[in-house]
Amino acid sequence: MAEVLALKVGLVENVTFTDGTTLESAIRKQPVDKITVHELGAEGNDVGLKAHHGGVDKALFFMAEKTFEKLTALIGKDFDWKNTAIYGENFIVSELDETNVCVGDRYQIGDVILEVSQPRKPCERLSLNSECAETQKIVREQGLTGWYVRVVQTGVCKKGDKIHRLQRPYPDLNIMHLNQLAAQKPTEAMRAELEKALACEVLAEAFKRTLRNQLGRIL
Repeated sequence: MAEVLALKVGLVENVTFTDGTTLESAIRKQPVDKITVHELGAEGNDVGLKAHHGGVDKALFFMAEKTFEKLTALIGKDFDWKNTAIYGENFIVSELDETNVCVGDRYQIGDVILEVSQPRKPCERLSLNSECAETQKIVREQGLTGWYVRVVQTGVCKKGDKIHRLQRPYPDLNIMHLNQLAAQKPTEAMRAELEKALACEVLAEAFKRTLRNQLGRIL
């Protein structure tokens, strides 16, 4: 059964990256043993760039253990998911990943219930914090995005908690498939799949905008 391997939270601070850039960011989240989850995330956790991160549909960010390790290998680093967050992750989990998590899935962790809302769209801060200019591009091209959740029921999650799937209303819309729809050059052959994803009631509006743009680019 899937399990919470690590939990991480952090507040906005001035972060100076190795290229000398200083930005307000909460990307370097610190490991904790448990978190108290509320509608907009978790106590002790925040996001920078609130125009693009946070809110009900992006309350918390999940990353698979295998995704963390694959991405880290692809960029030629030796980061350990047990340590300070590299990719802004709140959760590191076993067994689940972009290929077997679908938008609309609901999971119970402790007494918290979470609903998968969308893949993450990678930004340049992933490249800055991972000290690799190619990270953002690799995440997009490989679909190694992780996923955001909204909070259905508040409560407490602990490291080591089992992850119980409660429902799967959209089994055809896994995170990797959505990433491919968003990243590939749109063609007529993709129209039906784009329209199907856009009809999904629980897919976050921010991600739907990306898919609408893709649909509009079909010649």
